[in-house]
Amino acid sequence: MLTLTWRAKNYKDMSLLFCRFVLPALASQLLSGVYTIVDGFFVGMATGNSGLAAIGIAYPFTMVAIATGAGIGVGGGALISTSMGRGRMKTAERVLACMVMLMVLASLLISFSFSILLPNLIGLFNVSKELASLATVYALILLLFSSSEIFMMGMLGAVRNDGHPRKAMYIMITGFVLNIILDWILVLIYPFGVAGAAWATVISQTFTAILLFYHFLSGNSNVKLRFKKMWRSLAFSGRTMSMGISPFGVQVAAALTMIMHNWQSFSYGGEQAIAAYSVISYVIPVGVMLQEGVAEGIQPLVSYYHGALLPARRRFTAKMGFSSAFGIGIICSVLLFVFAPFIPGFFSMRGSTAAMVSRGLMLASPMFPFLGLCKVGASYFQSIGQSGHSSFITYVDPFLILPFFIWLLPTFWKLDGVWISMVFANVVLSAILMVMWFVESRAVSFVHLAHRNL
Repeated sequence: MLTLTWRAKNYKDMSLLFCRFVLPALASQLLSGVYTIVDGFFVGMATGNSGLAAIGIAYPFTMVAIATGAGIGVGGGALISTSMGRGRMKTAERVLACMVMLMVLASLLISFSFSILLPNLIGLFNVSKELASLATVYALILLLFSSSEIFMMGMLGAVRNDGHPRKAMYIMITGFVLNIILDWILVLIYPFGVAGAAWATVISQTFTAILLFYHFLSGNSNVKLRFKKMWRSLAFSGRTMSMGISPFGVQVAAALTMIMHNWQSFSYGGEQAIAAYSVISYVIPVGVMLQEGVAEGIQPLVSYYHGALLPARRRFTAKMGFSSAFGIGIICSVLLFVFAPFIPGFFSMRGSTAAMVSRGLMLASPMFPFLGLCKVGASYFQSIGQSGHSSFITYVDPFLILPFFIWLLPTFWKLDGVWISMVFANVVLSAILMVMWFVESRAVSFVHLAHRNL
């Protein structure tokens, strides 16, 4: 990565380098989003609306493992890239060791605590006993083996920041193919239902995590994994968690968004609306993951340029990220609006529930361009060490803006208000982000002017 970055002598070279990091990140994140769609496809064929609704209720609670892995992977990865930019390879190695230790501790904590709390969490929705039982089974399997998800997400960030984004992409593709095969076997051939879908996810994620981890044992990595004195590496845990609080929050925000939508969907449409939202929550994350792919793709570059004291390059990279995310968002919005009537059939959904899904997707489709701006903005501020700015963008949505709209709009438009609340929330958040970007731009310009006068 070091050599590649310093070869970028002009804007053309920087654009090519941007593509080398962002395109593999896009592919990796897209595959992460498709993981759940594959589950939904097979579960819809085997169990119908009840299985889809069960996964829709359970999945947000399992996202704590994804959030933890993403926080460690992106936060630690940013420190690795920054250390490499400053030529401090020993520091990068200690950060990598710290990441591994944090993943081990987090896996133990999440598996123990959430498996105990799970029945009470599922019970908050007051759904039927059959639906609650299916949701509990699915979530319990994923939470007991949360180490698979945590290590997959954590090591994905480490491999990407080590300067091997394409290798990370190929490994994710391998895991994705395995997940499809296992879903076919464990859900359709052997009808284990939602439990089979959960086991397919766990096994494929474990295999993916092993391949990513092996990268640092094969001798081909820039940063070496040192097992000696690994416990002492936890001295970097504070900085890693501070840098990772924004990507952690991105996943927590997604989980809270799903929980609030499940709650309001049930309030205004019953279990039928929960089943409809389960399909919506399968489809929309594909666009969300594409936006996160742009955000995570620019992160190693922005962190490196920040560490190497190259502010012009880091801001040029961020602007390319904003433009790419906005353009991808427009494409996602158009495609979703056009194909919304055909999507329910992919999940074996028919009748009034299918019509509910189509309407919900069309109403929510305009959100993607604004969502892309927010994702890239949060990643940029996190990559340059401004965790406060990044955390504000990440957490103000699920804790303030979205709750306001998701409780206000249904009072006027019932279930339609639930679907359209995502659009209103992201428009407001992107406006706030633009103000923050403008203020930061003025600050950078002022610093450059002061240095020039000196």
